[in-house]
Amino acid sequence: MSYPNMSYCMCENTLLAMRQIITAMQNEGTEFLQDMSRSERQSFAELFNACESFLTMSEELVDSEEEQEISPWVDE
Repeated sequence: MSYPNMSYCMCENTLLAMRQIITAMQNEGTEFLQDMSRSERQSFAELFNACESFLTMSEELVDSEEEQEISPWVDE
């Protein structure tokens, strides 16, 4: 599998990409999906599934970290 980001910045880069997608969804509304090619629509569906997996795994990791009294969240 090919990874588009270096491990030291993958969360930062992915966050920027997700913000770009969310902004496009907000600005374009239903046209966001209508204007997609077939392959882009497939990637959108896979991204949706990946986000669900991310949320589930993140919750498990945070719960595990909390049990060890280590917080992964950074206070800003």
